[in-house]
Amino acid sequence: MFEKRHARREARARHRQLMNAALDLVGMFGDHSATSADLIALVFGQHAIEIGEDEAARYLDAARVTRGQRLPAANELEDQDEPAEEPRPID
Repeated sequence: MFEKRHARREARARHRQLMNAALDLVGMFGDHSATSADLIALVFGQHAIEIGEDEAARYLDAARVTRGQRLPAANELEDQDEPAEEPRPID
């Protein structure tokens, strides 16, 4: 019984630490330039917690939504990775 309570308390504390770090990053950059790698480094430096790329991305997304930002659509993310096409001349 006490083990479950202790595990829940640790999970809440971990979530709070990760969420606070993500909110700090999003507030610091103000746009979508904060990356998962930034959050991974910040959390490890502040709290000695190791997280993966996917978990960091989820926390950054949650922080952006909490701050009132919209998440980019999947097709917008794909467009950012590809170079822009050259404009075609008008015939």
